[in-house]
Amino acid sequence: MRFTFAKTSLLALASFALFPSLAAGQIGPAFTGLTASAKDATAAFGSPAGITRLEEPQLVTQALVAITYSDFDVDQDNVGGGDADSDFTVTPIPGLFYVRPLNERWSLGLTFNVPSGIGYDYGTSWAGRYHVQETELAFVAGQAVLAYKVNDSLSLSAGAYAMYVDSKTKVSVNNLVPGVEDGSVKLDETGAAIGYVLGAMYEFSDTTRVGLTYRSEVEPELDGTPTFSGVDPLLREALAALDLLGTEVAVDFVVPANLQVGFYTELSDRWSITGDAIWVDTSEFGITSLQVEQSSISVKSTFRDLWVASAGFEYQYAEDRKVSFGALYASSATRTSNRTALLPLDRAIGLGAGLSFPFKGRPTHVNLNLFDLGDGKLSEDGGPLSGDFSGSFSNNLALTFDFQTRF
Repeated sequence: MRFTFAKTSLLALASFALFPSLAAGQIGPAFTGLTASAKDATAAFGSPAGITRLEEPQLVTQALVAITYSDFDVDQDNVGGGDADSDFTVTPIPGLFYVRPLNERWSLGLTFNVPSGIGYDYGTSWAGRYHVQETELAFVAGQAVLAYKVNDSLSLSAGAYAMYVDSKTKVSVNNLVPGVEDGSVKLDETGAAIGYVLGAMYEFSDTTRVGLTYRSEVEPELDGTPTFSGVDPLLREALAALDLLGTEVAVDFVVPANLQVGFYTELSDRWSITGDAIWVDTSEFGITSLQVEQSSISVKSTFRDLWVASAGFEYQYAEDRKVSFGALYASSATRTSNRTALLPLDRAIGLGAGLSFPFKGRPTHVNLNLFDLGDGKLSEDGGPLSGDFSGSFSNNLALTFDFQTRF
């Protein structure tokens, strides 16, 4: 029971922790050109050293909408309930990116994001309801960096980023008295953490450059008090004996560090290409401990490092109009034997197309991306109360529409 609370509080964090570019906006289709494009103020997040390339103050506003659709099919179970409900979610993700040159060598970059509605909803009656039912997450993320132009070729940057998290989770409770309907437990947790970001960019020429960005791990502590409803008297006594009724639960976990490396080059006056590689230290991701009053449980991570590769190209077909295409591949952060419905992370494949054009006199860029998030095949053993089940996703897709405007 105690470990279930800790795991479910992490589920909604996965999208931000493992794919920060999704939550923080970016440049090209399928999240290409993250590290070296540095063409506008969005570089303040993905390529902070590159903001020295901007000669005037600049603000980019972003409106990204992520639409996810999934169907989890249960192959075997011993508690009944069958397949999960179809999950269709629309998530708005706004963003602000601001860059201001301070003088010929120093530049300031600021980003601010307020994503909402990230999470999973498997339903109240599926076979894995005693492992997870639904989760939601809202958070505010901000970053501030200073970049210094060492010479005409090399720029360096350093700064800090902060994350505030509000996580809500719900799990069904299997009552001990035969014939009594399921109860439920809800946990609302909040916490905050601060990390640091470092960057570098080297420009071989005006048309070719490489970039590097490192973002440190952060270790927020979430705490909250679980609320039980519909629990039979026998189970309520057992929960009271475990100090879980009206007692604050604290979860320590690690949001992993990540390293981005990328290049940008112009093949001609009209054609340019980008390539990026991202390493996420997910072998350190997850819960480090769970505390209930004076009791503490240490937990070992079951994840492995995540690798992401992307490539994109852009064609300028008119003076102020461009079309772009991109592709992305992300490895799975878990082995099949370690995968759970709480964090059903599998490999991801993404394709996208973008268009740059003037809109009401403002430079504007839009992207349309489609991601296949894998089948997430898994098998979980939960004992006599939570039950056992196995299955996979027959549908596991995400569609994102990204609208960016420069001021």
